Amino acid sequence: MNGVVLSITAAVREEANRILRVSQDWPTASSGLAFKILQRDATRAGGVFERPVGNSTATMLRRTPVLAAYGYVIDFAPEETVALWIDEFEHLRGRDIYPVDRNSFIFNPVEILGVGFGVCSSKVPREHRKWLAGTILRGLAQGQFKTNVSRLAALAVLNLLDEENARKVSVSAVAVSGLPTHEVVVASCIDFAIGLPAGALVGDLEQNLLQRLLADAVGINDEAEAAALLILASRISDRICLNSPENAVEQIVALCRRFPLFVERLRTRQRQRVPLEKIKDEYDVQDLLHAILKLHFDDVRPEEVTPSYAGSSSRVDFHLPKERIVVEAKMTRSSLGQKEVADELIIDANRYRTVPGVETLICLVYDPDKRCQNPTALERDVEASGVQLRVRAVVCPHGF
Repeated sequence: MNGVVLSITAAVREEANRILRVSQDWPTASSGLAFKILQRDATRAGGVFERPVGNSTATMLRRTPVLAAYGYVIDFAPEETVALWIDEFEHLRGRDIYPVDRNSFIFNPVEILGVGFGVCSSKVPREHRKWLAGTILRGLAQGQFKTNVSRLAALAVLNLLDEENARKVSVSAVAVSGLPTHEVVVASCIDFAIGLPAGALVGDLEQNLLQRLLADAVGINDEAEAAALLILASRISDRICLNSPENAVEQIVALCRRFPLFVERLRTRQRQRVPLEKIKDEYDVQDLLHAILKLHFDDVRPEEVTPSYAGSSSRVDFHLPKERIVVEAKMTRSSLGQKEVADELIIDANRYRTVPGVETLICLVYDPDKRCQNPTALERDVEASGVQLRVRAVVCPHGF
């Protein structure tokens, strides 16, 4: 069964990555939501959605899809566009937010999320945040949100704007099992981007979507859905690999992919405690990876000397003799970009094939500043370099 799940999630990841790579328009409401989804998941780099944000015009920003698009990226927009965004939001406040024909941003999950993120920016007067929270509260009290996904989006935005009042709202929970598949995907987008408040859903969103993936193909309609399904599929496959001790290679690869989550946790501490020291260099990466590996494997030997290759010997970062695996950890820097790190790892692959009792080399490339322009190509080039040795490479956070 695990093999079937891994095959399906791999296909979902491939299609989601394809959609994200070919995205051209930036920002749009859907690509802006994708950016927020990816930004919230530390294992993923924004890739194409980290392009500079250009200027917009007052005429364009009067269209709520454009207003929402720039709301997602308002902190990265030029100052003149931020000023126009605030002006157009003030004009928005003068409209009928709950028209009879229901043609309003407030009912569109992608648009209400974008506007919600926009008013939460420190660049926007706080009065706009209060107004939007009050408007959503009024709509919920009047039963304006007729569809499940519009109600879930409104609750999520209200929770972002005014958590205290959001807790007081009494709304019937939505049963995930009763939602059409497309609405489950949209609910996942909301949850991954902003977080659904407790009690908004009944049932496990990720598990339900997995069951639907197994039962039938799930279409991907835009960048936001691609981002959500990419993260979902990656989490499912990692979970399977982490719970498969008989496959140590996939277990270590999954741990490497999730390395940024560990780093992020160190930076974000509870009770206002000072964040732990920033990861400065490759030695920091090696120390953290050593600790992670020791949680899962009994015999992890750091810095063992390897046989001579091209006239010089070296030290392998970690050797797991029982599993017949060596692990190398790199961290990109100004003098170690994609080409340089690929060259180093290809040399390592040729060196380690002469080490007795070693069958697999796993290479972790920690790339916090996103110096690797094409991480997928780097992984493929390094993995293809293996001769008489299986090679796996993981660049993280991963772009597209």
